[in-house]
Amino acid sequence: MQIGWPIGMPLVRKLDAGLWEIRVRMKDGIARVLFTIEAKEAILLHGFIRKSQKIPADELQTAQVRLQQLRDARRR
Repeated sequence: MQIGWPIGMPLVRKLDAGLWEIRVRMKDGIARVLFTIEAKEAILLHGFIRKSQKIPADELQTAQVRLQQLRDARRR
């Protein structure tokens, strides 16, 4: 992502409005970092090691809650 934005699959995938996933291969699995882009900056919301094909609902919810908190804080 440092080289340029946007970057697509297989490294980065859009999950929802304003929510993206970046994948990094590691020996223990694939690390996932869920992030948003605001004012040309990537803001990391949540990271975890994903061992299944589908993102666990609680991991996705954590990122969505943090994204909403970020948006609420920026409105004040």
